[in-house]
Amino acid sequence: MVIFVIVNLDVISRFGIIWNMKWRPLFLTLNLCIMLLVGSALLIPADGTAPTQLRLSWTGSPKTSMTIMWQTALPTESSVVEYGTTEELGQRAVGKGVSYKYATGVLHEVAVEGLQPGTRYFYRAGDPAAGFSSVSSFTTAPAAPQEFVFTVFGDHGVGKISKANVELALAEKPAFHLILGDLSYAKGKQKVWETWFEQLEPMSRAIPVMPALGNHEDEKGDRKHSRYAPYLARLALPPPETYYSFDYGDARFVTFNSDDFKNPEQMAWFVDRLKKSREDKSVRWLIVYQHHPLYSSSAGRRNNKPLIEATRKIYDEFKVDLVLAGHNHNYERSYPLAGGLVAQKGSGPYKKGNGVVFVISGGGGRSLRRFTRETPAITARRESVPHYLRVRVSEKELRVEALRTKDRSILDSFRILSGD
Repeated sequence: MVIFVIVNLDVISRFGIIWNMKWRPLFLTLNLCIMLLVGSALLIPADGTAPTQLRLSWTGSPKTSMTIMWQTALPTESSVVEYGTTEELGQRAVGKGVSYKYATGVLHEVAVEGLQPGTRYFYRAGDPAAGFSSVSSFTTAPAAPQEFVFTVFGDHGVGKISKANVELALAEKPAFHLILGDLSYAKGKQKVWETWFEQLEPMSRAIPVMPALGNHEDEKGDRKHSRYAPYLARLALPPPETYYSFDYGDARFVTFNSDDFKNPEQMAWFVDRLKKSREDKSVRWLIVYQHHPLYSSSAGRRNNKPLIEATRKIYDEFKVDLVLAGHNHNYERSYPLAGGLVAQKGSGPYKKGNGVVFVISGGGGRSLRRFTRETPAITARRESVPHYLRVRVSEKELRVEALRTKDRSILDSFRILSGD
């Protein structure tokens, strides 16, 4: 439905208003603008039922599914995603809307399944009666492995640098994005979560965002709710959500809650997942991402000895290719390590299977952390600067680049060769 507002030029003339042909284009333009604005407002609701904070993630196969979440201030009759391979859409998936005590309004979640691999889909989210979001699009993972890019940052928060990193990472045209924990720094304040999701939305409505759980997601100050309640309610992730894995191409991505590494159930799952990854011939690259790092030369945050004791042998045994972590607000990268010692020196390229490379990427937007004066022997590169990672995955190599937020200059780059 569109409301037309028409200015009658003859009436204007009869009422004595000075009329000149030079004003005609202005009035015609005004009419068109009013028609477009009013029409758009009716398609996209401006009241409390307007879908906001759209975000994509995977709870099923990246080849054949996509999960969409959003928020409305007021309840709607239904939670619907309309989608299709053209902007005409034509298909519909229905999910659920849940009022959550922590959040104002309603959180909506719809899982779209039965999609075709390697296909671009257009979609919009909302309710037929209340209205929909504008149309966006996403692309499913390809059926067969092919080269792809993903981006990474950790310790994000809200602010100019945080916003810039969202824009810069999205400009790399990644297939998806990883966040290495400490997402919003809400500290029990729901408005901060909402502001953070609004800041993330240019990215999260276009590509899946898959986070690791950080210590700031444990909002202990909010005793009315269970541990990690805001994080678990506002994000749709593979079960059990605090730890999970997913495959994209010939790479497997595994994350766990490094703040809870003594949990026997979680760690049994973690070991089993890595073991099965190495038994699966379709998995070429094995990448772990977590919040807390094992090795660090940050001032006041040196090596995490309990975490090293709990996980180092696991990484070595299953020959994990890359471990990504945050927590320390800077960039630090090790040489390939085996048993905590340097297995391959120099700038590379490194040979796959001969040591694990550990990367700290905590420059997503929060205040930076200084380093110790001396650089450890295991550290290949370190710099305390806002940044993000661009990772290119192919059959022959894993290429990791850290880019400074200020000017997109490369602060570090290394390659791991598959040897195939």
